[in-house]
Amino acid sequence: MPETNYPYGHGDDQNRPGGGLPAHESGSNGHGEAPFSPTPSGGAFGSSVPGTTSGPSFDSAAPPTSPTSASSAAPSPWGVSAPSGPAAPSGAQGAQGAQGAQALSASQAGYTLRKVGIGNPLPTFAVGVLAYIVALGAALLVIISAVLVALTADTGDLTGGGTVPTDDSASPSGDGGWRAIVGLVGLPFQLVSLASFGSYDAELNLGFFGSATMSWRGLPLLITVAMVATAFLAARLIQRRWGTGRWGSNGVLGALLWSGISGLAVAIVAVIATRVTAFAIEDDTLGLSLSMHSAGVDMFFGTWALIALPLFLGHVAGLTKPAWWPLVADLAAAPRLALVHALTFAVPVWILMAAGISIRMVVEGDGQSVLSLFLSLPIWGLTGLAMLPGLGMLAVPLHLNARGGVEDFGVERGNDFLWFFDLPWYLWIPLVLIALLMPVVVALLWNRDREIETGNILALVVSWVALPLAYFGCSAVLLALVWTTMQAEMGMVGELGISVGLAPWTPVVAFFIGLLVEVLARFGAPFVDRFVPGMLVNWFRRSARTRRADGTPSTRRPSHGHAPTGQPSHGQAPQGQAPGAPFFSGV
Repeated sequence: MPETNYPYGHGDDQNRPGGGLPAHESGSNGHGEAPFSPTPSGGAFGSSVPGTTSGPSFDSAAPPTSPTSASSAAPSPWGVSAPSGPAAPSGAQGAQGAQGAQALSASQAGYTLRKVGIGNPLPTFAVGVLAYIVALGAALLVIISAVLVALTADTGDLTGGGTVPTDDSASPSGDGGWRAIVGLVGLPFQLVSLASFGSYDAELNLGFFGSATMSWRGLPLLITVAMVATAFLAARLIQRRWGTGRWGSNGVLGALLWSGISGLAVAIVAVIATRVTAFAIEDDTLGLSLSMHSAGVDMFFGTWALIALPLFLGHVAGLTKPAWWPLVADLAAAPRLALVHALTFAVPVWILMAAGISIRMVVEGDGQSVLSLFLSLPIWGLTGLAMLPGLGMLAVPLHLNARGGVEDFGVERGNDFLWFFDLPWYLWIPLVLIALLMPVVVALLWNRDREIETGNILALVVSWVALPLAYFGCSAVLLALVWTTMQAEMGMVGELGISVGLAPWTPVVAFFIGLLVEVLARFGAPFVDRFVPGMLVNWFRRSARTRRADGTPSTRRPSHGHAPTGQPSHGQAPQGQAPGAPFFSGV
């Protein structure tokens, strides 16, 4: 019985439902049958019936149809209901497709952000935190220095012969005692706040005897320099080493955005930490209260600027320079020359002055003060060093202002200026000689390997104004850094104040010194440049010389549509790397 298993006839009969070919129809062959097709269509079923092992295949090469269309393809009795099993993978495939679309969208968004110069923010955030931690370490060094000075000072015992209160308000078990301990632990935060253009304010309430307030504003420059230098150097390092690829791809826009956010976050944390760790003591029995802290709006914006600005400049310094960079390269090199000028003058003068003063103190029998002087270098050393470039201009004095009832504290009232010739002769003579020599030295640095695009008006203007503007701007920053002032108001003494700093016309004098260096570099340095050993001056423009030696493929971005041999064209990147962050998007 060969047809027992085929209720509708032989399995090869084309008239049976589900046969390999459609039912009898008039076709082009004239026999009423459709011609055989090597790729049969889905027919009425639209999908194969699972479990069929004999007869022609029901599979179709056409895309799978939905279960609804498959079940309604043919009426009974010919319609075979499609099983519901294959519908389950359809939902899973849809979820996977949605996830794939989301991943593709995120990838496209990341690529678009990298193209405009916005890359990974985590390295910039980490550097901001690192800069603040380094500042706290420098503050600890200042505190240790102050303790050592107190231990070596010839003042008897450290408590001045007084007794330490033993009541509950001053003991650790009392609330006031714990607040005092927290204040001592928080001293590094207070010093970092003071180094960020904050003011250290103290309020003392003596009950029946009245009250007193005091405000100190002055930057411990060791802390300030440590924080700024860490932010700048670390940002430049990560931009140069990881400026492209997964951990970088930040251009100018990304550097500006992430540096600003990093500085803002550090400033918020610094304000909270400084306020929480304020030094406070209260004694209700005596009516005594003392509160000291440096949290305020000034330190908030100061911390923000001292973190964000060095981060941004460090990123920019580490970016690949564009093709037009040589036209304005002097604007970046001029502040470095101003800094070199200040240091090459101040360091030898500072060493000579420290040696001369120390010898004089030892001769006068005050050797113990020499030890205290050197132990306190972390406190005053950089501030004194920063004031020397002002005196080295020979037209800028130190400004000393004492007002109010300062006579009660042994200080003469007055508004005086300390010029270089007011110093002892063995100090001001070397100061003047070094000050006259330094413009010639830095002019040789400025001239060596300098290139000026003579055919470009922008390059010509920049080459003339870069140094004067840099000297002016750097001296204005110096003026703000070294300014120190103290104000106090006491009930019985009245109001008094003391301020020390450079004269306010310092930036104007510095502007003309920068112009003098520019003139010497153009019209004097070329005649003696051949006699200067390269090891003394070649280091200043080393990066520019390296870019020229490389032929600019790795330092200047090639023009649109052209790429050097072996280098990816603009907008492309080596295989396995994200596109490099451009200096300016679209340039």
